[in-house]
Amino acid sequence: MSMSDAPPYEQAGTLSYKAPEMMLEMPVYDARVDAWSLGCVMAEIINNGGLPLQGDGEDGQLRAIFDVLGVPDDETWPEFSSTPFAAKVVPELQVVHRKNCLRELFPEAALSKEGFEVLDGLLTCNPGKRLTADAALKQQWFAKVDALELPRKDEVASALPGKKKLRMVPAA
Repeated sequence: MSMSDAPPYEQAGTLSYKAPEMMLEMPVYDARVDAWSLGCVMAEIINNGGLPLQGDGEDGQLRAIFDVLGVPDDETWPEFSSTPFAAKVVPELQVVHRKNCLRELFPEAALSKEGFEVLDGLLTCNPGKRLTADAALKQQWFAKVDALELPRKDEVASALPGKKKLRMVPAA
């Protein structure tokens, strides 16, 4: 969908990758919903294809998110308490963890400190505190990628077994 359209936006996306503010039907949201989705994809890749934030239905999905990231409060996300979900469902939630336990799912052996800072910043429930894609790319973890000596795209393409050598055309 185009973010140039005026809110409220029509709901779009796969439930497992939807940002909490979308499921809570907050009337205004921005491109940070896409940053949330990037965080979900990052977590899935690091977790070898398993989605650590997955539930059944929107209420179940929110419970799964809050089980890992903790239930938002007035300090972490003031606008959350005014949502119907917070008023009706949170008192009944049987959330396993009240505090963020994301690092326990992604220990330093699986994800470096710098990588975790990106993941944690993307998977922040409060959209106002969530990393934007631009801010994520400026994190130290991505600076390490720039320092790597990676093969050029044409070298990678020619090294693939059974593949035709691709001719890379420079972008205009």
